Amino acid sequence: MPPAVRAGLWRDPVLIALAVGTMIVVGPFLLDVGTPRAQMIACWTVSPILDLALFWLSRQVAGIPDLPPHPRRFWRAVGVGGLLFLAGDLVQLGTIITEPGIQRIVFHPVQSATMMLGVVVMMIGLVLPQRVANRPRRQQTRLLLDTAILMSASAVVAWCLMTRPGMAGAGFEAYFLAVFGCGVVLCAIFVAIRSGLTGVSPMSRAAAVPMVLASLGLAGSSVLLPSGSVPNTGVQMAVIIFPCLLVLAGPRLQFLHGAGGLDGREWFSRRRRFSVLPYAATVVCAAALVFVLVTRGLGISAWGALAGLLVNVGLVIGRQVLALAVNDALVGAIRRREQRLTSLLEHSSEIIAIARADGTFTYASPAVERVLGFPVDGVLGRGALDILHRDDRERLAAELETLYATPGTEMTMQGRYRHADGSWRWLEVVAVNLTHVPGIDGVVSNSRDVTESRELHEMLRYQAGHDELTGLANRRGFTAAMAARPGDVTVLLIDLNGFKQINDTYGHAAGDEVLRHVAGVLRDSAGAADVPARLGGDEFAVLADGGPADAERLAGRLRTALAEPARIDGRDLGVGASIGLATGPAADADQLLNTADLRMYEEKQRTRAYAS
Repeated sequence: MPPAVRAGLWRDPVLIALAVGTMIVVGPFLLDVGTPRAQMIACWTVSPILDLALFWLSRQVAGIPDLPPHPRRFWRAVGVGGLLFLAGDLVQLGTIITEPGIQRIVFHPVQSATMMLGVVVMMIGLVLPQRVANRPRRQQTRLLLDTAILMSASAVVAWCLMTRPGMAGAGFEAYFLAVFGCGVVLCAIFVAIRSGLTGVSPMSRAAAVPMVLASLGLAGSSVLLPSGSVPNTGVQMAVIIFPCLLVLAGPRLQFLHGAGGLDGREWFSRRRRFSVLPYAATVVCAAALVFVLVTRGLGISAWGALAGLLVNVGLVIGRQVLALAVNDALVGAIRRREQRLTSLLEHSSEIIAIARADGTFTYASPAVERVLGFPVDGVLGRGALDILHRDDRERLAAELETLYATPGTEMTMQGRYRHADGSWRWLEVVAVNLTHVPGIDGVVSNSRDVTESRELHEMLRYQAGHDELTGLANRRGFTAAMAARPGDVTVLLIDLNGFKQINDTYGHAAGDEVLRHVAGVLRDSAGAADVPARLGGDEFAVLADGGPADAERLAGRLRTALAEPARIDGRDLGVGASIGLATGPAADADQLLNTADLRMYEEKQRTRAYAS
């Protein structure tokens, strides 16, 4: 039952009135207040009122929105049963009032018939077809065995009560009524177990408790009262009226619960508690047999109890055999699962590891030897951070500290881990802190080797920003370097003089060697913070570190160095260069390169004019 509903039970006016009314009505009967006739008149006056209340409360439950068909049908049947009880109790009340000579309890045939008919109508509402839940066959068998064990114990108790002295002399009507009461108990047990099997219950577990207890009280009164086992009239009336009061709590609890809690499997969700019942039933059978032997000796009651006990023990043995078979199947399934898990771990390409909060390994899968070259025994007890590259450990320090210190934290990272041969392997690690989970108590990580993909990524990234022939930055890399510089930057744009004649005269192979020679000159002449680049063809550039004056000095060094002939394939090949400088915002790279290009072109024109 939801907590809100459970809390509301203490404030529900109907349940409060029912509890107070029970004390007011039952108390005087138990205290034997008044004459026997007055007590009987009071009992049969209150009973019709309770029958009307049962009809009204059951109709309330049947009108709950979204109530499934089977529960709605059952509660309607309970309402009809309340009307039948009302008819019989009114006949019983009229008979007592009109016949002053009645001084002890005598059930009118109409009252007995309507009572039995009302119970039959309710039972029909209970046992009508229900959909069958998809339960495993062995679980269904176990529930059926539990049903048979409980019903056998109930049958033993009923047999002992039905065969006790004085019962035979009570008459056929009383005997039949007692048999009917015992049958009600057996049907209640059957319906409870069937609800567990089908997964559909007409009432919640909270509502079922008072309903089942009321049926037990009805069965007890039908067995004890006709035979005179309860001589006190007040107690007799209490035995009759209390189940009528108790049963009213069932529909009211269901109404407060609404359409929820109608899963019959919830009745047995606490499997450990329910599993005790079969053994308790065996104890009841044995106790009944001992009681009969002590009080009545060896007779028909004892023989019947002994037969019931043997049947009960046989059913319990069958249940245990089934339980052992289920346990064997579970053990086999667990072993197969362990073998499958072991095989997966042994052949997995990923390292699965568990580390304590201090970073020391408590478990490592066999893949650690294939990936990092360390045997499993050589890893356990070592620190997970000890084999992580120092630079990566510093880079990830804050995240790693949070991971190891905070339960539930997850982290995905890439880092370099030392191989047993001294090399470094890139691992992608997915880790989660499960130090709060019993049985794990550590940081669980899955690591896979991404060295090749990482190297390929780095190679592609390098190629995307560098010239393949010279190894210098290409146009994309050069503009990216410019964008990374804050404020103004100075650019040198370099164009080779006479490079086309070298290509035409000596071939493209010689031209490529000249380009490599020029790239070497740029590297040698540029400073550590300068960025030399080949923008395309025979066009080069340098992103100079410092101001325009530093760039002018660098341009002078480049002109001097490039004026020296280059030794290419045994020939001295001279190649000059025209250089244009421009200073401006790095954010406007195209404009800056265009300005440098114009100044480089001006220098080239001047060089040609001097040459002519």
